[in-house]
Amino acid sequence: MEENKIKMKKVKMDIEGMTCASCAGHVEKELSKIGAKDISVNAVTGKAFLEVDDSVDGGKLKDAVKEAGYTPLGVEFEELGFEDPSPPPSAEADHYNSNPNSKQKNSKKKKSEIDVWKHKLVWVWILTGLIMVIMYSSELFGLEIVPMSWMGLLMLVLSFPIIFIFGFSTIRAGLRGFYKLYFTMDSLIALGTIVAFATGILSFFMEITSFAGVSGMIMTIFITGKYIESRAKGRATSEIRKLLELGAKKARVLRDGKELEVEIGEVEIGDVMIIKPGEKIPTDGVVVKGESAVDESMVTGESLPVDKKKKDNVIGATLNQDGVLYVKAAKIGKDTFLAHIIKLVEEAQGTKVPIQKVADKVTNVFVPIILALAVVTFLSWYFLVGAEIGRAVGVGIAVLVIACPCSLGLAVPISLTVGVGMGAKKGILIKKGGAIQTMKEVKTIVFDKTGTITKGEPEVIDIFAKDEKNLLKLAGSLEKLSEHPLAKAIVKKANLRKYLGVKKFKIIRGKGLEGVVGGKKIVIGNEDLIKEKRISIKGFEDKIKEFQEKGESVMIVVAGGGG
Repeated sequence: MEENKIKMKKVKMDIEGMTCASCAGHVEKELSKIGAKDISVNAVTGKAFLEVDDSVDGGKLKDAVKEAGYTPLGVEFEELGFEDPSPPPSAEADHYNSNPNSKQKNSKKKKSEIDVWKHKLVWVWILTGLIMVIMYSSELFGLEIVPMSWMGLLMLVLSFPIIFIFGFSTIRAGLRGFYKLYFTMDSLIALGTIVAFATGILSFFMEITSFAGVSGMIMTIFITGKYIESRAKGRATSEIRKLLELGAKKARVLRDGKELEVEIGEVEIGDVMIIKPGEKIPTDGVVVKGESAVDESMVTGESLPVDKKKKDNVIGATLNQDGVLYVKAAKIGKDTFLAHIIKLVEEAQGTKVPIQKVADKVTNVFVPIILALAVVTFLSWYFLVGAEIGRAVGVGIAVLVIACPCSLGLAVPISLTVGVGMGAKKGILIKKGGAIQTMKEVKTIVFDKTGTITKGEPEVIDIFAKDEKNLLKLAGSLEKLSEHPLAKAIVKKANLRKYLGVKKFKIIRGKGLEGVVGGKKIVIGNEDLIKEKRISIKGFEDKIKEFQEKGESVMIVVAGGGG
C-alpha cells in the first residue's frame, strides 16, 4: 500500500510591525504551531517565507501572525498562483497583488515608516530639550528656571507624551511580551521607562528619587535609534525597488485595430504590443511581426544583442534596438522572468546565514537574562549594599536600558539584504543567503563558457588592414548610422572628427550592413554575409581563423566599386 504523501505549498507573507530578531523569532514560533515548515522571517524586509500543507489557509496564517502580536498585510501561495482573498487589515493591501510593478508601493510604505519615526523624533526632542534645560538650568545658567517644588510634577507632564503618546507603540509591544512571555528588545525599554516614570509618581507619597525626567530621555534616545534603524532598513531594501524599475511602466497595445498606450498592469495575455526602437519590451511574449535586435544583457550578461524575428520569444524589460516588433503577451505579473528574478532575490534576502542563526540564539535568551539581571541588581543594591530604594531602582533601570541589543539582531539581516540586493543590481543572482558567508572561503572561481566575464560592451582590439586609417574612416562613417553595439565600438575606435557622407544605407539583419561611402560600395559584416555576397576573402582566411580562436567577433570590411 502506497503511503499517502502530504502536498506542501510555498507561501510568502508580508508582515508589519517587526523591529528586531526577537520579533521574527516570535512569528516563526507561532507559524510553526500551525504546522508550517522551513520558516524564514526577515524583520528588515517584513517578509516571511514558509511551506504549509493544504489544510492551512490564509486565515490560519494571518491568525498566527496576529497571535504573535504583528499585522499580516498579505498572503501569497506560490503553487496555487493566487493570493488569499481575505482583505488584509491595512491600507497597503493593494501593494501585494500579483503584478510585480505594484510592489513599487513598498517604497512608499518604507518611506512612510521613516516619516512616522521622523515626526516622532522632532516632537520628542523638543520636549526632551525642555526637560534638559529645566533639569540642568542651575549648571547651565547658574539659576533655577523652575522651583524645586514644581520640578517633579513638571517632569511627569513633559515625559508623559514622550512615553505614552510618541512611544506608545513601543510600550504596547513591550508589555505584550510580558503577558505572552515573548520578550523583545521593546520589553526592556518599556519596563525601564515605565518604572522610571513611576518613581516620579511615587516620589509624592514616599522617599524615593524621581527618574520621571530620565524616563522621557530614555524613550527619546530609543526613538532616535528607531529612526536611524528605519533609514537603514529603507536603504537595505532599495535594491529590490531598483530591480522593479528595470521594467517598462507603460505598453503600446493593439485593441480593436487601434493603437493604445496603457499602464503595464493593464496588459493582458494575448494582447499584441508594439515596441519601437529604443523602447523596453513591456512583458514576456512571442514576436508575431517584425525583426529587430534585442539587448538581453540584463538577463544573460552577454553584451551583444540577439536578433529576433517572427515566432521568437522575448523577455520583458529587455531593450529593443533598431526595428519595430509586434509581440504577443504570453506572461504577465508574477509569471514574468523579471518577477521570478525579484522573487529569487526576496527569498535569498529572507534566508538565514549560519552566523545569523548564532545571533538569533543569543538575542532569544538575552532579553530574559537581562530582565533577571536587572531584578538581581536592584535586590543586591537594596539589601546587600544597603543603598536607598531610589538609588537601587536607578541602577536596575540602567541595566535594562543599556543592555538593549537591537544592533546585534539586525546587523546580519541588514547586511544580507544589502548584499543580495546589490548583487542582483549588478547581475549576480544569489539563491541562498548562506552563499555570501561561504564566499569568504572561496579561492578560485571557474566559469563554464567564454564571454561570461566581459566589460559589458564590445571593444575593437585587433585590426588587420593594409591601410588602417582609411579602413577606420570608411567603416566609422558607415557604422555611425547603426545602433548595434558592434557598430558603436567601431565608431568609438575610429574616433572621427568628420564623417563621410553615406548613401543607400541598408541593415542586413543578423549579418551586417552596406552602403555607398565616397562613391565606393562598402560591405561590413560577418563571414556568412561575405560568402552570401560571393566576395572572395582569399589570403585573409588564416587571420580570420586566428581572431576567431581568440574568442573575438570578426567583422570583415569590403570596399568595392561604385554603388
